[in-house]
Amino acid sequence: MWPHNKDLPHFGPLAGVKVVHATSSVAGPFSVQMLADNGADVIWIENPSAPDMNRFTGSTNIEAERRNQRGVALNIASEEGKAVFFDLIRHADVFVESSKGGQYARWGLTDEELWKVNKKLVICHISGFGQSGLPEYVKRPSFDMVAQAFSGYMHSNIAPGSPPFAVGPVAGDYFTALFATAGILMALRSAELSGVGDSVDVAQFECLLRASFYSSDWFTNNTPVASAGEPSLSAGVGCYRCKDGAYVQLVVSGTGGLKNVCKLFGLEYGTADIPEGVGVILRGTAGGDKIDEAAELYMSARTADQASADLLAAGVAAQKINTPQDVMDDPHVQARGTLQEVTTNAGTQLTYVGAVPQFSRHPSNTWRPAPWTGMDNEEVLKQLGYDEEIIAKMYSDGIIGRKPVDGRREAASDVRQ
Repeated sequence: MWPHNKDLPHFGPLAGVKVVHATSSVAGPFSVQMLADNGADVIWIENPSAPDMNRFTGSTNIEAERRNQRGVALNIASEEGKAVFFDLIRHADVFVESSKGGQYARWGLTDEELWKVNKKLVICHISGFGQSGLPEYVKRPSFDMVAQAFSGYMHSNIAPGSPPFAVGPVAGDYFTALFATAGILMALRSAELSGVGDSVDVAQFECLLRASFYSSDWFTNNTPVASAGEPSLSAGVGCYRCKDGAYVQLVVSGTGGLKNVCKLFGLEYGTADIPEGVGVILRGTAGGDKIDEAAELYMSARTADQASADLLAAGVAAQKINTPQDVMDDPHVQARGTLQEVTTNAGTQLTYVGAVPQFSRHPSNTWRPAPWTGMDNEEVLKQLGYDEEIIAKMYSDGIIGRKPVDGRREAASDVRQ
């Protein structure tokens, strides 16, 4: 029987979906957290001797991306741990892990073994290089920046005079999480229709390749593209310094935007240099030089707030570069309830981004802060049929563990939008 979660309210499009995951760092936890935000009942397995690395970074990220789930600290690789693990997945719908490729197979926990326990189980493996391919690649350690390097993503991010750099913060992890969540939902639908589960193999380097706008140009024609530190190929597209030292991002694109910016900048539209009916003027052309020079003059004569407001009023895509405080103070962000204030299990107050996307009929919910390591061991194990004596022996044998936080709160989070 699945361990009943007495505190979980019924909400969201994934209400009733049962998920077990043994992920750490960013990609795996963020993928699963999206399921938890939308009603899935999630149990997170941590290694009792090596808890999630994000607990030691000093960042509050772990609170934002491990919310809405119960926590069990279990040594899955041990024989006793495998037995508990099988009990957990027996009635689960989804299992997600993010170890190096092939790690679970090396423990004897192949997909086929898991399907012997639960034939409808959706299994998602998240790794740097996937579960198949060359064995020496599959078992390589990988993090966001390694995948960005291998995929060539960093090759598109070169500032003049500097070495290539990774897009931050950890953009590759978040891309990977989104692909993993999409794969899980597709496999869930398939299992619902067919009665059998599937294995979703998410290789981080492939996610970055797939999310690269110019990848078909790279591989078809070996075509170089503008790097992140270099100007766009299109005139009027760039980040401009204003007279107050702040910056505005301008994007002159589309026939309407081009016509509107010419009117605002006092440029003649519908000429040989800036012809009517085109959506982009290339940088370095006569028309492109006119647009770029006008943009520089326009921005340097105004504050970022003034320039951004005037451009938007004229129907041109532009935005002042916001600071985090600007985002928090923005009335639109506040009106949508994008940010949430929460109380953690340690009693501290945090503000983080709520669930995205937002649903109108089956809204998401934040009902619980991130658990501390092993917080729900007893509740989950007792519901699986383990008595106090066996649980105590598991603790003494290192099969399970726990590490409460100072000032912990046993109650669910106080969440305010």
